[in-house]
Amino acid sequence: MPPVVRVAQYICAAVECSATWRILPKFLARHLWRVWKTVERVALPGDVPSAAPPVPERTQHRWRTRLAAAARVLVVLLAASGGFVLESVAAQVGLDASRAELVHAYAEQTEVPCGARLAAVAALTHRLERGIRLM
Repeated sequence: MPPVVRVAQYICAAVECSATWRILPKFLARHLWRVWKTVERVALPGDVPSAAPPVPERTQHRWRTRLAAAARVLVVLLAASGGFVLESVAAQVGLDASRAELVHAYAEQTEVPCGARLAAVAALTHRLERGIRLM
């Protein structure tokens, strides 16, 4: 990892707008401001061995709570994608699955290695429907 990560920030030229956009590098989790591998190490303990810096307990709790939340929207998104593998993942976990269960099922079906599971599902979700987040 580089010691400094540059984040491009754009501000709308219209005075009345004041909208801003940030373009993050692919390895950063949107809205979480951490590397996906760190989020996975903390939120799915035991899966990703790492000697990374500690993450505050409150942040850990927030991440685990998000992964324990219902994945209904994500399951429907995968089921409607038109892809055989994604449809089978959706059928396997069902509508009452948690986000963590969906991540594990997707990783098993596609053989995503530990440390890249959350990033893979988040990237897939973003490609299928912008605005829907894994976490």
